[in-house]
Amino acid sequence: MQLSKTTNVTFYVQVFNSAFLLLMVNADMSEQPLTLGLTTGALPDFNAIWFRSVGDIIVAAMVFNVYYPIVEVLGYWALRILFRCIDRGCKLKGDTGSTSIQGYINIYQGPLYFMHYKYSSILTIVYITFMYGFGMPVLFPIAMLSFVVMYFVEKFMLFYGHVMPPMYDERLSNDVLSKLQFAPILYLMFGYWMASN
Repeated sequence: MQLSKTTNVTFYVQVFNSAFLLLMVNADMSEQPLTLGLTTGALPDFNAIWFRSVGDIIVAAMVFNVYYPIVEVLGYWALRILFRCIDRGCKLKGDTGSTSIQGYINIYQGPLYFMHYKYSSILTIVYITFMYGFGMPVLFPIAMLSFVVMYFVEKFMLFYGHVMPPMYDERLSNDVLSKLQFAPILYLMFGYWMASN
């Protein structure tokens, strides 16, 4: 239950930060009956200027999701090699400097695998893609590439980087699947809004 709540909160914050905040900061809602104080933006609707300014930022953020798992793995392996090198006194082979078995295990064993953060990333990619995909169809191949990269990176890390993952039950997966069913509704709503311009 706690993992599900962590997944949900992480997902909501990422989607709000990546999708809604950009939309709301640039919105000029002065002609709407309910402005929510958003009258200083320059873009009253989805138009060519919005796609060139805000749309480019959204596409760049989605492209970042493609290569971030690779950068994360490279950084992880660099730190792992550095800590092992420091432990051996910066020699290729040698005795460990650890004074306890737990200290040795902490240096040479991989970290725990946190599935809930991976699920929140998947949800974020799907929701942003469905939210803006009607007006920016390039988001669909970018999302597919993100999932392919994430799949291979996670598979590699499960085999060679992490300790044996904990036994997750089906509750977390079912919770994520139940949230994914609302993404097409978001696609229809934002698609209608974009097509009506």
